This record gives sequence, C-alpha cells and structure tokens, in this order.
Amino acid sequence: MEVAGRLSRVASVKRHRRWRSRKLLATLIVVAVVGGLGGAADLAYISLKGQAAQLQTELTAYIQAGQFELEAGQASLKQANAQHDVKLVAEATAHFVAAKAKFVAAGQLADSSRLLQDLEKIPVVADLVRPRQAAVNGIAKMGAAISDAGQELAALDGQLLKPAATGEAGSTLLSVLSQAQTSLTKVRDDFARAQAAAASVDVQVLPAGQQATLLKARDTISSALAGLDEFDRLVPVLTEVLGGRGTRNYLVEQVNPTELRAGGGFIGSYSLLRVNHGTLTLVSSGDSYVLANPRPLPGQTGFIPLPDAYREVIPQVSWSFVDSNVYPDFPSNAKAAERFVQPRLHIKLDGVIAIDYYAVAKMLELTGPLAVPGYSLTVNSTTFVEFLVQHDFAQDAIHKAILSAIAGPLMKRISALPAERWPALIAALNDAATGRHLQSYFNNASVQAEMDRFGWSGIVNPTQLPNYMMEVESNYGGSKANYFVVRHYTVVLTRRGSLLHHQVTVDLVNNIPYRSNTIVHYKDYLRLYVGRIASSTSNNLRPPKFPEVGTPTSMRLTDGWLPDINCCGASGQAIFEYDTPWPSQGVERIYWQKQPGTVNDKVDVVWNNGNGHTYRVSGDLGQDRIITLTPTTVTLTAGQPAQATLPSLSLG
Repeated sequence: MEVAGRLSRVASVKRHRRWRSRKLLATLIVVAVVGGLGGAADLAYISLKGQAAQLQTELTAYIQAGQFELEAGQASLKQANAQHDVKLVAEATAHFVAAKAKFVAAGQLADSSRLLQDLEKIPVVADLVRPRQAAVNGIAKMGAAISDAGQELAALDGQLLKPAATGEAGSTLLSVLSQAQTSLTKVRDDFARAQAAAASVDVQVLPAGQQATLLKARDTISSALAGLDEFDRLVPVLTEVLGGRGTRNYLVEQVNPTELRAGGGFIGSYSLLRVNHGTLTLVSSGDSYVLANPRPLPGQTGFIPLPDAYREVIPQVSWSFVDSNVYPDFPSNAKAAERFVQPRLHIKLDGVIAIDYYAVAKMLELTGPLAVPGYSLTVNSTTFVEFLVQHDFAQDAIHKAILSAIAGPLMKRISALPAERWPALIAALNDAATGRHLQSYFNNASVQAEMDRFGWSGIVNPTQLPNYMMEVESNYGGSKANYFVVRHYTVVLTRRGSLLHHQVTVDLVNNIPYRSNTIVHYKDYLRLYVGRIASSTSNNLRPPKFPEVGTPTSMRLTDGWLPDINCCGASGQAIFEYDTPWPSQGVERIYWQKQPGTVNDKVDVVWNNGNGHTYRVSGDLGQDRIITLTPTTVTLTAGQPAQATLPSLSLG
C-alpha cells in the first residue's frame, strides 16, 4: 500500500503538471486517462502513458491544424469582402476544405481509439474519460460544420463579388441574390449543427485557457448567424429599391445649398429615375419649375398659401414643388414633393432622394472627370461646386442645364462601377449622408425603416435624446449668399440649480461680393427646434406673421426673422435661450443635429457647472454632434453617422 501510495502521489504530481501544460483540447482525454491510474503498477502506468502520449500527439496535430486552416479561411473571407477580391475567395475555400479534413480526422481518431474504448469499460476512469472524449468529438464536429458553412459562404461571396462582364451592377446583384436562398438555407443548417456540437461540450472539463477558446468559437458562430440575419434583412430592401419586384420610380431633387432652405437648399433642378430589375434609366431631367408652373394665383382653384414665414415675402405665390422642402425632417419634405409632382408626371413615385452640389462632387471623386454632353467642358470633383456657384451667382442658367445634362452620364458611370469599387461608393454615400448632403425617403415602410437605421433618411433626432436642438435657416431673399456666409455658433450652458440654461448664439457674416444686377443681401428666417422638455424659450428675432406649420410633435420651436444682412462683410446675430431640467444622475447629453446644405460651421461650447467652474470645447458642425456635460468636463463628439454596408457574408 505504501508503494501504491507513492505511485499515486507521483502520478498525481505528474498529472497536475501535465494538466497545466496542455494547450489543445485534444489533451483532455490523456489527462483523464493518466489521472485515473494512481494505484496501478509502474509497468502499467508507463505503458498507458506511452499510448496516451501518442494519442495526444495525433489528436493535437489534427485539431491544431484544423483550427489553423479555419482561422486562415475566416481571415481570407473577411479580406475578400473588404477588398472585393475574388482571388481571396478561392483561398478561403481551400482553407475551409483543408480544415474540415483535419477536424473529421480528429473525430474519427477519437472514435476509433482502442485505448479510449478499453478505458471506458473501467469504472474508476470511465466517468472521467467520457465527457472529455465527448468534448473532442463535439469540437471536431463543430469545426467540420463551420468549415462546411465557410465553403458555402465563400461560394456565395464569389458570386456577389464577381459581377458580369457586361450589364449594370444592380442587375447582376439582383440575379445573385435571387439564387442565394438555397445556399443561405444550407449555411444556416451548417451553423445549427455547429451550435449543437458546441453546446454538447461541457465547458467545465476544459482548462481555463481552453474554455476561452471554446467560448470564442461559440461567439464566432453567433457572429456569423448575426451576419446572416443582416444579410436576410438587406436582401428584401435591395430587391425592392433595385426594382426586383417590378419597376420603381424615384424623384431626385438636386438642391442648391447656396440658397439655403430647411431641406438643404432651393430645389433648382430634378431628375426622374426608373429602376427595373436592377437596370437604371434616366426618364427625364430639367429645371424644377417645369414641375411647378403655371402656379395658380390667390382665389384660383388649387392655390395653396405657403406654410411658413416665406408667405410674408411672396404672399401671391402658391406653394409648389420648388418650395416644398420647408420642413426640418426629410420624410415630410419628400411627401410634400410627391403630392405636387405625381399629378404632373402622371406616374406613381416610389421614393424621393435629395442631393446637393457637395454630394455630386463626392460622386465625381469616384467616377473621375465627366464630359458634359452638349457642352465643350468637363467637370471634376475639385472644381464642380465652385463652377456651379460662379454661374449661379452670375445669374447664368447654364448651371441648371449642366446639372440636367450630367445626371444621366453620372448615374450610368456609377451603376457601371466594378465590384472592387462598391465599398468606395458606399463609403462616399455614407459620407454624404453623414454630412446631410444626401437624404432619401421610400414609400415602402420596410425600406424606409432601413434608411432610418442606416442614417440616410434625414429624420429628426435620430437617437431620440430628450435634450435636442437643431438650428435651421432659410434664405428667403432669392440671393445665393449661403456659399459666402460664414457662420459661427457659441453655445453657453449654465447650471442653475435644477435647471440647465441654454444660450445658443449664431453669428453670421455675409461675404458675398457686390454686383449691381444681383441680389446680394441675406434675408434669413431662423428656427431653433428643441426637445419637448425645453421651457422658457425666447429669441432676439422679429416674430413671423404666420405660424410655422409642421413642427414635429416631439419638439418645440422658437423662430423669427433676422434683419437683412448686406453684402461685403456685414454681420448679424441671432440669440436663442431656453431651459431644460438638469438630470438627477448629474450627466447631460445634448444631441445637436446639423442642417442639410451647410458645411463645416465652427462651434464653441462653454459649460458653467454651477459651482464656479467653467469648461470649454471647440469643434465644427460638419455632422451631427453630441455635447456631453459632467460636473468637471464638457465634450463635443460625433453624432450618429450614416452606416450603410453592402451585404457581407463571413465567419464573424
């Protein structure tokens, strides 16, 4: 018994050291086997130790190799999606095939091991062997199932990343999506097998380091399933928008930010796009007044008074398409545009898209210089905005004609971009939407919900923070001053007991040069939209004679007219003030939404914390911002960005 006891203690020490040294899941069985032999003779111990070590080595090699190939395949597939490189898809497939072979071999080796079969018959070690053998089998099956899913995803990605040599990308994409359902069903089945296999592994029998490995594998499965869910969510949206269920008609508003309006700018020109099974057609394009004139006069049938302060300036002019974007939120503007335009076009519109000069310049960055049909000139991204402004300021209508002339070629060039340029296209559109130079509205509720989620829809207060503000200006004087106006915001926030006092100052300088035959003053109607929690709102502006229509129900409005700001460096100042409750948790977040059509206005924020301390931060309003106040800090960070992505299929 004494010898047996020493052997037991020696075996126990050796067992403990081996347990700590194992890094691969396959060694668990070996640990259990040797650990159950504490009372055996030396010869038996040495013999089994040798067999166990050999089994350990073989299982370790298979599972380690399978894991390596699986990770290599996952990396290649991610790179293929990021770079839109079909060659990387082929590499991923090869890795997944190799991974499955290794995992299958590991499972077969464990199942066929005579050593394990014999040990399972010994009561003293059977309870230790079985869960560890089950762990190896579960991990092998999980790895094989993930490898199968990887092969299927790679095949599908290869189709998505390889558009046809001829034809439009949209048509090719729809064709691939329509064929994807069978593949996606199989992929889900593969991941279901992988999840079941992973769930069969008792995490408690694994060393701490290997527990993390298994949990990571489970996270990979969950992440991959989430990617499939995202793909499933995007497929019907893409199918609808690209006309996969029939012809869709979209009105494109080409707004002029040099004559600023609530929706981004005066609607100077338009295009009508038709999409049918991915094929894009420009139906018509031209001056927006074509869709407005003749406008009825007061007393005539169809006359509609303007719904905001603009009525003071042109009371005899009926509200129409050209002035339809009077609201702070784009869905309201789009619905108004549809009501005016559909009767004149005699077609059903399925959505409205607004783009300004800056968004077009972004598109030209992708397409490169573009020759203007019918004109001896070429436009490019760096000079496009300035070129249009110069002609507009000179009251030369050529700028509208040029916008109309390039609409078709620009859309054709964009729709023909090769697959490797798709990520750059989406990034450019996200950029434009983040700066609110691109806004979109679709009548299909499901599609519009996705536009909201992407940040492309132009809804107000996208994060629904209670403390919210959005300053909106409308140039109602007919000038093109906004290209020359310098705007600066100073936001002073002061805690006064249970209240937070807001003072928002807008300093404006009109640097438009003098020209005798051109309107050069800035007639500015300003609005500040704030959350419903705001109280004691006031401003230093002349009150409008007509109340604003269409203030969102979740907001309050304070508005008025600024005295006209003349040219050549004259200035004006608007001051808004209001209070909100100071939050009990002592931290406040204010969502500050940028107006469409503006660029990078400078911002200074001053925070008086109520205890005699003042903190400052500066930045710009190139996109939505969030002001965060704590007792000792103030920060100005980015608001919700636009975040659309192409359908991407990978292993997490």
